[in-house]
Amino acid sequence: MTRLRRFQPTPSLVVACLALAVALGGTGYAAIAIPRNSVGAVQLKDNAVTAAKVKNFSLVRQDFRPGQLPAGARGPAGPAGPGARWALVRADGTIVAQSGGISPTAKPSAGAYILDFGSTLAGKLVIASSANTADLGDRGTVSAGICGGTNEGSTCPNGNDTNHVRVITRQAGDTTAGDHPFYIAVIG
Repeated sequence: MTRLRRFQPTPSLVVACLALAVALGGTGYAAIAIPRNSVGAVQLKDNAVTAAKVKNFSLVRQDFRPGQLPAGARGPAGPAGPGARWALVRADGTIVAQSGGISPTAKPSAGAYILDFGSTLAGKLVIASSANTADLGDRGTVSAGICGGTNEGSTCPNGNDTNHVRVITRQAGDTTAGDHPFYIAVIG
């Protein structure tokens, strides 16, 4: 019968086991004794969180006070917008104010106005609305369409091409055309 030797740990094994027990016991204590999310800004000492302790790219603009972040380099200019050309027209057909390049062509009848925009308006948004330039009386609707006999407008007696717009202003009740001031705008 072989004799079983009694197991005797070496001093280094004993020290290693003690170190492991203390290490595991410490984290176990922290996990049990400190409530979750209980350490916050009040518990942190000044300058406890340094740049080396913050994960790269984890902060966003909202984490900084206004003016704390430097402005970046100015980017290149973007493409030009669709642009808008507009005019304010009196009841007699004269232009009071405008963005430029618009001229009156004709006033063929009461409430009818034809304006030249100097370039094609095909495919662009045309908007017309009433104005109060020296005329505060009641009035009806204002309508506008591109000349040239296209699907976008109508055939005009003067300036019958897509550079021109015909505007019609109506009296109150919309039964007859009447001279009234209006705004006209072309966008695009």
